[in-house]
Amino acid sequence: MRLAFWKPKAAGRLALSRSDSAVISASVLREGDKPRVISCEAHALRDDTPAGWAAVAKESGLARFRNRLLLPVGEYQLLQVEAPDVPQPERKQAVAWKLKDLLSYPVEQATVDVIAIPQGQGTSGRAAYVYAVAARNETLKRYMDDFKTVGADLEVIDIPELAQRNIAALLEEEGRGVALLTFNDGGGLLTYTAGGELYHARSIEIPAQQLSTTDPERRAHFFERLVLELQRSLDNFERQFSHVAVSKLVIGPMVGQAALEEYLRENLYVQVASLDLSRVMNIAGVEALEDPVFQAQCLLTLGAALREEGAAA
Repeated sequence: MRLAFWKPKAAGRLALSRSDSAVISASVLREGDKPRVISCEAHALRDDTPAGWAAVAKESGLARFRNRLLLPVGEYQLLQVEAPDVPQPERKQAVAWKLKDLLSYPVEQATVDVIAIPQGQGTSGRAAYVYAVAARNETLKRYMDDFKTVGADLEVIDIPELAQRNIAALLEEEGRGVALLTFNDGGGLLTYTAGGELYHARSIEIPAQQLSTTDPERRAHFFERLVLELQRSLDNFERQFSHVAVSKLVIGPMVGQAALEEYLRENLYVQVASLDLSRVMNIAGVEALEDPVFQAQCLLTLGAALREEGAAA
């Protein structure tokens, strides 16, 4: 989701994500096939007030950058709808009309953007679908005001699914798709991408701490739950997008990553691997990223920082 409300800046771009207690900031420079991480930091957010936000802005130097903000889960909706048969300039308006009965608030109070879902060869007889992203205008205005208050520009507002797509694009093999699974304290996010495009995304309601519990019985229970969800999801994706061959399922950084990878390898038919961030990004200049826990905190913010200049959703 892209909102154009920025002024020219001489400096680079900074991606940010917010939680209740912290702001993660990340800057990435694309250099060939291996983007270089310039900075990745966590800034304490003492309270969600102008004063608290001003302290973060001063520490991270927001006013020097064109900034990209990653919306937290719960502050937007991602919905798959049938693509309207209208000219491209009318697509957003037509998709917004389709959302009237799907949102819990009037669609007139929402900003809506559209993400095309690629259609493969041999699917011309099937209905085409798109992803619709909807967020309350008041939510977006609040973030815009936060940046304006501290004299900073907000260039793009993005969503986690697209940020994860940008990471997954670094993992793809030519002509093949990849499934990327990441976890945080709120749960998991599973995306399927190919050719740098997002085909499918779904949330998994199993928080990271449940998968890393030291209680063997509880951990086995959550591992089994996860395998069932992944099996169903992989089967559904194969049926819906038979033209996309998924080469592997990649597990993002987390506590207990090795144990989870081993279990999934034994119980899934697809190749399973752990994400080694240093193999796809140059993180040598950011020592904190050697910690897998910090990597997990920063991963999607790094993905937002990877967004190509001028890229559409």
